[in-house]
Amino acid sequence: DGPQGFRTSDELAGTTTAFPCALAVASTWDLDAMQRYGAAMGAEFKGKGSNVQLGPGMCVARVPRCGRNFEYVSGEDPHLGYKLVRPLIEGIQSQGVIANAKHWINNNQEWDRFTVDESVDERTRFE
Repeated sequence: DGPQGFRTSDELAGTTTAFPCALAVASTWDLDAMQRYGAAMGAEFKGKGSNVQLGPGMCVARVPRCGRNFEYVSGEDPHLGYKLVRPLIEGIQSQGVIANAKHWINNNQEWDRFTVDESVDERTRFE
């Protein structure tokens, strides 16, 4: 279900590819590599019977201690995400799997994540 690959259940344990994190692939700035990365994940999702991937993650890393920064394509650079999210989505969707891009903004903490209120002023949201 996630932006890093297929989350297995007991019956599929040991059958999932350990893909590199999105930020590692994005740090190459290689559009073709990002598309192939997405296509490989899309093929695995499709092969396991899934029609939606909950990813890619695209939040800009604003808090260094956020436990999910590794899965965000943008890292700390919104331009990086702007350039590389598109080929990643195209790669996933080239396999007949819907890419559900998520965590656009303000997903920067894991502590108390189910009850936190992310009240952020407009200027900060668009920085």
